[in-house]
Amino acid sequence: MNHQITVNTQPKTDLSRSQWVKLGLIAATAAIVAVLVVQALAIALWPEITLFRPLDSYVRSAIFTLAPALGATALLAWLAGHVNQPVQRFITISAIVLGVSIIPDYILPVEYKTFLASSVAAFLHVVAASIIVFILAVGYQRQKG
Repeated sequence: MNHQITVNTQPKTDLSRSQWVKLGLIAATAAIVAVLVVQALAIALWPEITLFRPLDSYVRSAIFTLAPALGATALLAWLAGHVNQPVQRFITISAIVLGVSIIPDYILPVEYKTFLASSVAAFLHVVAASIIVFILAVGYQRQKG
């Protein structure tokens, strides 16, 4: 008896472009709100951290949260259409990118950089990434199946 097993080497995503856009916007919005709330609390506790340029603008923080949220959405959408276990790969890639994104907060020669200010900025990366990755991964899995 001859059994053939067919392996789909090009899995296709079950989500439409509009579903990806909606999911990405939800992730971006939630992450932006969380980042701005945490930033405001940190500034209330340590007002001097606003001297550190990455923490002196809520608009900049929102933009620097929106861009990675949209990039992460595009990445997961691409992975979903091209690899097996896209969520696991997405989480791995996201963890690596998060680790790399924190480094500049500590090493770039920016005026008024202190360990506290750098740590607050790095924590904002963690807040944004946690929310974005969670919403995208869970949202994708729920919509997919």
